[in-house]
Amino acid sequence: MARTRAAVRGRDQELTALRTALAPDGGRLIVLTGPAGIGRTALLDRVARLLAADGARVLPLRLGTGPDGGGDPYALAALVRAVRERFEQLQESGLSEALSAVAQLRDARGRERGGWTPAVVAALDGLFETVGRRERVALLVDDAHAVAEPAPVLSAARRAGCLVVATCEEGAERGPGLAELLTDADRVMTIGPLADDVALSLVRRAAGARLDESVVTALRTALGPLLGNPGTVLGTLDALRRSGRLVTFEGRLCLSDPAEPVALPADHPLLRRASALGGTAVRLLGAVALLDGLDLDALPPLADILEADPVDCGRGLDLLIEAGVLTAGPDGRISCRCPALAATAAGRFRARRGTALHAALAERLLAGHRRSGGVDPVVLADHVARGGATVRLDDDTVRLLLTMGAAAEQEEPERATLWYSAALRRLPPTGPEHARTLCRLLLLVVRTGRYELLREPLTRYAEHGCAEESVDEIRLAAILLALHSGVPPAERAVRELLDAPFPGRGPTAFSEWWFDRRLAPDPRRHPATDGDTLAGAGAGAGAGAGAGVDTQAGAEPRGWAEVTAEAGALAGDGAETPAGGKASVGGGAGAGDRAGAGARNGTASGDGTRGGAGRSDLLSAALCGDVAACERVWRSSGGAAPSPELDRLRQAALVADMADVARLVIGADYRVPETGVLGAYHRVVRGYADADWTRAMSAVRELELSPAEDTLARHAARLLAVDMCAARGEFGQAARWLTAATRAPRLAVLRTWARVGLAARKGDDGQAVRVALLAGPRLRRAGLRTGLSILLSRALRIAVLGDDHEGAAELLAEIELLPHEHHVDAQESLLLARGLVHRDPECAREATDLIRERGDLPALMESCLAVARFAPDPRPWLREAHALATRCGAAALLERVREVTRERGVPAPRARGRRDALAVTEQRIIELIGEGLTNRQIALRLRLSEKTVENYLTRLFARTGCRSRVELAAARLTGRLARTPT
Repeated sequence: MARTRAAVRGRDQELTALRTALAPDGGRLIVLTGPAGIGRTALLDRVARLLAADGARVLPLRLGTGPDGGGDPYALAALVRAVRERFEQLQESGLSEALSAVAQLRDARGRERGGWTPAVVAALDGLFETVGRRERVALLVDDAHAVAEPAPVLSAARRAGCLVVATCEEGAERGPGLAELLTDADRVMTIGPLADDVALSLVRRAAGARLDESVVTALRTALGPLLGNPGTVLGTLDALRRSGRLVTFEGRLCLSDPAEPVALPADHPLLRRASALGGTAVRLLGAVALLDGLDLDALPPLADILEADPVDCGRGLDLLIEAGVLTAGPDGRISCRCPALAATAAGRFRARRGTALHAALAERLLAGHRRSGGVDPVVLADHVARGGATVRLDDDTVRLLLTMGAAAEQEEPERATLWYSAALRRLPPTGPEHARTLCRLLLLVVRTGRYELLREPLTRYAEHGCAEESVDEIRLAAILLALHSGVPPAERAVRELLDAPFPGRGPTAFSEWWFDRRLAPDPRRHPATDGDTLAGAGAGAGAGAGAGVDTQAGAEPRGWAEVTAEAGALAGDGAETPAGGKASVGGGAGAGDRAGAGARNGTASGDGTRGGAGRSDLLSAALCGDVAACERVWRSSGGAAPSPELDRLRQAALVADMADVARLVIGADYRVPETGVLGAYHRVVRGYADADWTRAMSAVRELELSPAEDTLARHAARLLAVDMCAARGEFGQAARWLTAATRAPRLAVLRTWARVGLAARKGDDGQAVRVALLAGPRLRRAGLRTGLSILLSRALRIAVLGDDHEGAAELLAEIELLPHEHHVDAQESLLLARGLVHRDPECAREATDLIRERGDLPALMESCLAVARFAPDPRPWLREAHALATRCGAAALLERVREVTRERGVPAPRARGRRDALAVTEQRIIELIGEGLTNRQIALRLRLSEKTVENYLTRLFARTGCRSRVELAAARLTGRLARTPT
């Protein structure tokens, strides 16, 4: 890994200690040690500048970089070159003679290869005494470990009264010469890792563009304990750039495939250290990386596979651990130092895949187990499970896997999932044991999030079929895999399962709901023309979560073609409003996270989850976006309505946040995924609702750059991106997101909601109100009422802000036509509409309390701004709107706050809280510093003068106690700076 030179950041403690150590008069020898890439050279350069500023003569000496190589064991040649380069600056009488004496001895030592002699000592003493005759001299030696005997030269400089600061690599091979240097030193200082926030500020500065938060998260995860090593983190960033993994997307530098692992550079010091240990060590490192860790019980068969002596392998593991390449856990399991190291090491071992290596180990362990036993059954089962279909299993091994899986379900569900998956490979697909094991596997996959393990049972189903009683489980497995991966199955038989209607949900097919198309189309039937009815128990083809058909009293049954035509009538030049989902998505994620898994008001089973049949029906209704059916199933299973749990379920279903739907329905047995389509979209919804729009937009970009197909979640995320970009004044990006989002009827309400917000943010309140008044009645007549109250409520707030009293009254009339008995969002919309139209602050306050309880902070921000137009005391409303807009970074809404402030004649809102709470401009300046911008670039970005930016920074330094721009950015990342309170 090439040395990366950068300014010193986050080293104030080390610099302070160095100043103290170098303060006394007379000679001093200070040695700085630290691992490769930790920043020794940058720190030494900083010391050079400090000493030069104090009037000292600085003589830099960089070892291991000249042409002498191993022929300069005492660094005499390097010293002569350094003095010659500074000869004119030193200009001491007698310097030429003193330097010639050392040079002659250097040449003699080079010819004779002799040892250290008194003549050399005398010549060096004379040279350093001459150099430091008039002024104090500082000899700064980088990479002292690069020569065999650094101590004599450095000790001679100290004897002559020079300050000597030398660096050496921690972990480098320590010969007698380096040991002598460390013993002779007046002080040895170890340079530790940077704090994570400082390391990441280096990354942002080096990126050269605005870095997406997903890159930061990926580096943090991949590098682990190496994140604080600046050479490693900057080298890894450069490797990502050179490999094409970093791409610019919507003005941000992002990872092209977020799911692909981040790897260390091929020339990283840890990899070089492993290579230096020999071929056996390199093969062992590759094996540990491919196996994702190694139990010592597997070492003998692994040595057999690698064709190496077991003793040599054991010694190789010890050396790799001693070199810091591998680590040993408390249980003795051997692992790579960090995931990025494992990714690089595994990539070098391409001749053998991880699955094949596991399979080879499993075969050898099975043979030993059958011969004499004595093999740890857990180690055996792990390798059998990870070895894939090539591992030959007999009936005894299958029974072992099933028995161990049953015993491990509660304490080690991850392992139990793997073991059940392996047992399924050997069980006959049409047998009863296969059906039982498949059920157990599905439950465990939901608990552990290991959805990729469902691919093999689905492939076997396509090849061999299954028992009739297992068809539902196979279909559920196909749905779960498609939901979390976003990729349709390759097998036609599995695609046909996804094309089948949901049980009890009419003609709705999962494939049409999620992928917006049939995967194995029947030429005799087309969903857009067959006239299936979108009423009764289910939604029509293509309707879904975020797009459900409301089948309550008063909703007319409509055919699919009729609904499509109705929605298409609203299209035209971006005015399309095909029928569909919920608009203001705020309540779904944040509220669901606070719900508490498994709470069901007495309707839950003993394990904190709803009973099997009720749970299945609820999931089916939620998948279809059939909110009315959700409520019917809830009541039929004894649940109270209205209830907070039902409201949270409705909110999650309406925004297509299927991760939260599953968590609310299944309870503690469901693990919300961190990755994949559902995991990324869940972060979009949560970030939007919590006003953490940086995280939300990062998740939107992650969805776009993932290899998954366009799904309902991706299109919904694009529409949320429209609203966030518009609120920030990024109208060009908002328009691009709107163009990319589907015009399918299922997302019509969400799309119209986003368009209404975009028009208002651009200052065209009249257009926003007209779009809502046109779309609302048509969507209501089509029976597509889900989420309509949220859309109309947004338009009414805009009408109030624009003094459109007539439009506000019409929108109130539309809202009053919607049912409100058991819909919290509809109740809050009606309360807010009446409060705004009739200028009733108490009614409006009650409505905003409901919005706040629901956790929809963007809707709360808009509502507070509208109420401030007529409230007797607008100041608290404006303060809350201002704080939320600041938190979102919503520049367009901050301008609206300022307009209302001027209109009401009250002081500009100032956030209440601690005295050191940061103003909006101050926060933005610190954010841009973290992105690596200079004062001039910040001034251009914020349309300020450079002098104004400097004044802001001066005040920030005084208020926060930070002493540099880097400290400011680091303090913000760790939350040490107070933000404007909300």
